[in-house]
Amino acid sequence: MRVLLAMAFLATTGFGAPAIAATSINPTWTTPTSLGSFSAGSYRITTTGLIDLLGAPGSGFTMRPDGVPDIAVTDVRYLYFNPGGTDYADGRHGQAGPGFNIGSLVGSFVANPGIGDFFAIGFGTVVTLAAPGSLYAVVNDAYHVNNGGSFQVEVAPVPEPAAWALLIAGFGLTGAAMRRRQGLGATR
Repeated sequence: MRVLLAMAFLATTGFGAPAIAATSINPTWTTPTSLGSFSAGSYRITTTGLIDLLGAPGSGFTMRPDGVPDIAVTDVRYLYFNPGGTDYADGRHGQAGPGFNIGSLVGSFVANPGIGDFFAIGFGTVVTLAAPGSLYAVVNDAYHVNNGGSFQVEVAPVPEPAAWALLIAGFGLTGAAMRRRQGLGATR
């Protein structure tokens, strides 16, 4: 019975809640992809996958979501990507502007962002919406035409601090009840 109550509590507070959006981000699209509309609150965005900036996956220029090459870049024209990626390639920055690695996953709260509207997603980040709104994501690149592969993006709610406090208090009360029950069993 206690296990069922604990499971119900976790389900209602958002702990272990499944992602409420899972989206594939195609790196050939210059327009941000919608990750969905969300109510006010905090959300964890997590990313997996690789893209290739020179064509189909495996063409030899695979990038992680943080814009760092998955393997060493051997093409001498692009050695400046080693070892930590670059925010400048093909003579220009990506649409997110300076400071964001080429090939990295970036996000926005608006559908048609300008340079100042982007934030880094990379492998993951937490964003907070003060009011209901939408989230968008796009691969930061200067030349999207020859990209391949995709990033998989999931968005899930982050429990509020009050929910954490309730969870910790619940564990404490459960432990106290179990100790009390064990103590009663020993005196019989």
